[in-house]
Amino acid sequence: MESRSDGPAPRGVLDGIALFDRFSAEERDAVAARGRVVTVDPGTVLVREGEEGDALYVLLDGVVRILRRDPAGHAVEVARRHPGDCFGEIALIDGGPRSATVVAATPLRLFVLERTQFLDLVVPSPELLAKLMRELCRKLRDASDRLAREDLDGRMRAAEAELARHRSIVQAVTGLAHELNTPLGVCVTTASHIETLAEDGQGAAADFIEPARMLRSNLGRAVALVEAFTAIAAGPHTEPPETLDLVEAAEHAAALFAMDHPSARLTVAVTAPGDGPCRWRGARVHLERTLFELFANAAHHAYPAAGGAVEVSVVAAMLDGRPAWALAVRDHGPGIPAEARARLFDAFFTTARARGHKGLGLTIVYNTVTGPLGGRVTLDSRPGAGTAVTLTLPQAE
Repeated sequence: MESRSDGPAPRGVLDGIALFDRFSAEERDAVAARGRVVTVDPGTVLVREGEEGDALYVLLDGVVRILRRDPAGHAVEVARRHPGDCFGEIALIDGGPRSATVVAATPLRLFVLERTQFLDLVVPSPELLAKLMRELCRKLRDASDRLAREDLDGRMRAAEAELARHRSIVQAVTGLAHELNTPLGVCVTTASHIETLAEDGQGAAADFIEPARMLRSNLGRAVALVEAFTAIAAGPHTEPPETLDLVEAAEHAAALFAMDHPSARLTVAVTAPGDGPCRWRGARVHLERTLFELFANAAHHAYPAAGGAVEVSVVAAMLDGRPAWALAVRDHGPGIPAEARARLFDAFFTTARARGHKGLGLTIVYNTVTGPLGGRVTLDSRPGAGTAVTLTLPQAE
């Protein structure tokens, strides 16, 4: 650090500095006598991130910039310090590496206390060291609380942005499904009529049988896609909510899925702690649709060839400070690569498009759980370790 020394620190220079509030006037003067006052030009680098710490700086006049390097190695300003603030105080204790770079933003006047000078003062006086440690602990607690609040705020902003993104998808697909329903219905009816006429006709009319069947088949796929769009919207259902045993509801959904999709060959086992019912209140249709999509996801991706076991567990949990149930659906398939996990709830994202999948199942799950079911959904998967999707749903009041 390039600086001009103004000489020994005057008496009272540390008065009003928070770090030394617990010190008596005589103790502050004793500390001040060990340091010096310096003047620094704008742009001067006072300390560098990673360098060994060897001094405390008290800002008497001027402003400094606090810089840290991001993962790409670029210096990013994270804070500014003003008169009365300190930096480098931890270095007085451990002499460890600097956690940030400090640069003079304006002309500065600083009180500088070298670590060796400070240790010469406090080692014979444990009371001074104890006072300083108490103040440092307070500052660390304040910094920890601030970081926790910033982290929470960041997570809330990210969650709100994610919800906004899904809402925009919902609005788009709902409008599209509404516009497509009527013309698709007309086309399906017409295709079916053409196929009937072709089957009843003779000669050249018979040549239209196969094209008519292909037309009807592909229109059926389009209708299924529109139905999936409608399910993504996951709006309130006309059925009134009912109080259910979540375990029995999951078993019922598994039985219905087995009846509707015998070729999936899934073996679903539902477990819960204790003998009492897991009371949950909501629309059965939304819960069943969610579980159907998760069972289908396991059948298509975990066991595409020969079927397999799916475990459904229900355990007590908390959701926003209120009692909830965590319903986990786990398979023992090949798992999901890390690069795909972040996009699994995105509409039209699928790792099996070559096998004809549309990539809407987990989008339906996400929108149904966070929408009408009023819960949250998380996914945990590792290559070779299977996949678990957990629905956290509020318990019945």
